[in-house]
Amino acid sequence: MIDDLKVRLIQMSDYLSRSDIKLLEKVITFADNAHHGQKRATGEPFITHPVAVCEILLEYKADITSLISALLHDVVEDTDITIREIQLKFGKQVATIVEGLTKVEKGLLEKEEYSAINTEKLLTASILDIRVAVIKIADRLHNMRTLSIKKVEKKIPYANETIIFFAPLAERLGLYRIQDELEALSFSYLNPPKSNTVQKLINKYVAKFADLFLKCSAEIQRVGGSLIIGLDWGKEPLYRSYCLLLEEHALSDLFSIKVITNSPLNCYTALGIIHNLYTPIENQLMDNIAIAKSPFLKQLKTKVHIDNIEVNFIIQSEYDKKLNDTGVFALLKDDLTSSEITTLSRDLLGDAIHTVKSISNSSIEFYDLIAFELLQRVITVYTPKMDVVSLPRGSTIIDFAFTLNPQLAKCMSAALVNGKLKPIHHVLNDMEIVEILSINKEMVRADWLVHAQTSKAIKAINDLLNK
Repeated sequence: MIDDLKVRLIQMSDYLSRSDIKLLEKVITFADNAHHGQKRATGEPFITHPVAVCEILLEYKADITSLISALLHDVVEDTDITIREIQLKFGKQVATIVEGLTKVEKGLLEKEEYSAINTEKLLTASILDIRVAVIKIADRLHNMRTLSIKKVEKKIPYANETIIFFAPLAERLGLYRIQDELEALSFSYLNPPKSNTVQKLINKYVAKFADLFLKCSAEIQRVGGSLIIGLDWGKEPLYRSYCLLLEEHALSDLFSIKVITNSPLNCYTALGIIHNLYTPIENQLMDNIAIAKSPFLKQLKTKVHIDNIEVNFIIQSEYDKKLNDTGVFALLKDDLTSSEITTLSRDLLGDAIHTVKSISNSSIEFYDLIAFELLQRVITVYTPKMDVVSLPRGSTIIDFAFTLNPQLAKCMSAALVNGKLKPIHHVLNDMEIVEILSINKEMVRADWLVHAQTSKAIKAINDLLNK
């Protein structure tokens, strides 16, 4: 079997150099020997799992360090091989990644605490090398693909953890295809009837939208000419569709026409063409090129009327589409130094992990705080000067103020939200304009901690109260 697995991996590795392919063959043999005799719950040899994780990364043309680490990610946890041996054979970077992926000894720890400790360890390692999180996400995807073999009492909590933690983490790293599959698989276990119902609704609308696309794509291409280098249509992933339908969106909102241009500037020209051809719907333009919520989601989104149907358009440059398709893998290059990897990792994950670690008293508290701050969807809030502040959904004016300016925040008495007076515990919505009102003395009180949601605000308030 190992020979067949090797052949498959080598075929998928055609973008690697000859020396890297030889190294990959060596690692496959090493991992197979280490896991010799071990079986998965499916009855297959255990080596099929790390190979499958590696194949997921190969689909994204991952760097050689990621591929090696994927093949070795369970070796230290499940065999007698040590981190020291990994470092001697495959280098410090690989050893560091494998260490970050290796769970602690369970001992007498309760299940909740054990899970929280390993989550804290994973994220702490990921802030130094984002490939730890990437491989863990791929590992979770393969385990979800084979979850049917597990007992029901294990399937449900595993699927729940996947949809709450791993799918949002994949989204943060721009791994949207993986996110979509993780959510769809989890949804199918957590609520099979709803999953089937939503899929049937989507399937019924496909033919209608495909016909509409054929009609308007010809018009757009005729007017846009060489400016338009790509036209396609797509539908929202299954779980996202379910969430939109719960929010009472129309079926048409689950579909969109995608327009690709050769530059970000031409995205705006394409937007003008679409708005000239069809009637734009008021307050439906989202500009995530000028104000990017994620490096992997730079696009314009608008909604127009076509034949009395509301139709979404997504407009991207060719380069930004590549980032959207490949996510973090577009940024992970073989020639990055350790310090460059760490800088990239911190750029993607932000400061929340360090800040939460500094204010949490246990791994369980760390998990609860980080799940909000790192994995919530992001909202964009503006100052009156149109400076941008990005916050997790559910954040309050207190969080906005301490993110914007801690010195101003400590003297805050109230705020204007879209010109209307609001108390500082008011929960903010996407795209609101917030003006902080302050007086010439510190106003911080202990009850601010009740309403603060972000670790930065909580830490700052604690520091001010304890000084």
